[in-house]
Amino acid sequence: MPPQGNSNLKQPTYIRELLDAVPAGIIVTHQDGRISYLNAEAERLFGYQRAELIDKNIDQLLPDRFSRNHAQLRQSYIDQPSTRYMGAGRDLYGKRKDDSEFPLEIGLRSLVSDGEQFIVATIVNITRRKQLEDRLRKVIEASPYGQLLVDERGIIQMINPSLLKLFGYSIEELLGKSMDILLPERYREGHEKLRAGYVQKPSLRPMGLGRDLTGRHKSGTEIPIEIGLSQVESDTGNLTLAVVTDISERKRLELNLKQANAHLEEFTYVASHDLKSPLRGISDLVEWIHEDLGDDTPEPVKKNIDRIRVRIGRMERLIEDLLLYARAGKRAKESTIINVEALITGIIEMHPIPDTFSIEQEIYIKEITAAKIPLETVLRNLFSNALKHHTGVNPRIIISAEASGSYCLFKVTDNGPGIPKNAQERVFRLFQTLSTTESGSGIGLALAKRLTESHGGQIELISNTDNPGCSFHVWWPRFARKDIDE
Repeated sequence: MPPQGNSNLKQPTYIRELLDAVPAGIIVTHQDGRISYLNAEAERLFGYQRAELIDKNIDQLLPDRFSRNHAQLRQSYIDQPSTRYMGAGRDLYGKRKDDSEFPLEIGLRSLVSDGEQFIVATIVNITRRKQLEDRLRKVIEASPYGQLLVDERGIIQMINPSLLKLFGYSIEELLGKSMDILLPERYREGHEKLRAGYVQKPSLRPMGLGRDLTGRHKSGTEIPIEIGLSQVESDTGNLTLAVVTDISERKRLELNLKQANAHLEEFTYVASHDLKSPLRGISDLVEWIHEDLGDDTPEPVKKNIDRIRVRIGRMERLIEDLLLYARAGKRAKESTIINVEALITGIIEMHPIPDTFSIEQEIYIKEITAAKIPLETVLRNLFSNALKHHTGVNPRIIISAEASGSYCLFKVTDNGPGIPKNAQERVFRLFQTLSTTESGSGIGLALAKRLTESHGGQIELISNTDNPGCSFHVWWPRFARKDIDE
């Protein structure tokens, strides 16, 4: 504490002790800028002893770039004194005795003692806060998603490169501007009201829930987007962090999928109404011709009638398979706890197994939660496919199940002839068969793939390299999923 004779500002001992206990630096100056008093925290912040600063100009504690204009700013404050923050909206720094600098925040107020006016400056070191702000800035700038910080008026305070790329602007074109520039004009009028509502009741939430949101590119093109909002506190008031995601590709895929499903539904309607009835009529006509010809029907005619019956039967099965394939695109939402071993045992028991076959089970998971019928249909198709196409010696089929992260991995492996490499890419397509002599429609594996993927899983053909045969791997979600079960 300076000697009493060196300061016009007198304090009782208990006042001095109280001020020294304050965790913020306090400096009192005369109107001409000479320091009259400083507390212990101010000593620590600037690295001086009190005696070194008393009656010295406060400009000594400022970097040169600030001290040049400080006298003019101080006089402006003396002319209109009030309690306020100094340098609002600007970064202020103090200079220590060793000439190092630190960011600070200054609060000013006027004080009159013994007829003289003093200026009281309260100083806080905000180095830690600046470090956190810099980290936040780096996180925002490195994000692959568009992000911007806006104040309560909707003015952009910070913006990252991803958002600039998304909307086609430079940082100079957006920083300090209203975020309305990123909105289609038809939304701008109502956006101020929505923003005010969020400021009144801020929360972590998606914006425009249930509505299609679009942003406006610099070129005028509209971009389908998703926006997440969260509040960020700052020295200049509450800010809103908006995370913007371009969902153009997702929208495009959704539209394509919707159109494909619509076309498939249209086709299945035609198949079930416009094909089945005429086909049944043809079948009836064939039977009537057979009855009209009676027992005297020539043998070649009988063979032709039988061939027509076979072809009609195949066509009917094909139509039923197509209807089944179309329905496979719809997810079954009735999940239940499935005993995996019982499921696989039941599938095996449904098929007549030749005595020459060896069927093995390798079950390493007890139960999963899933829609039973779709899963059973997939595994049954794969197992029957392995049975039907096996032509090797000592035929062997292994069905296994094990946990694989959030999925259950099923494997149906055989030691048969396998699938030629040039045919492996098309086995999951509709109407694909490996042989022209097969009686099937070639829809079983396509159906298995459609069912698996529509229920959040994945199916893959693994060609055995060291051993004959092949293996089908099915990853099926083993826990209830929100997108399927709700």
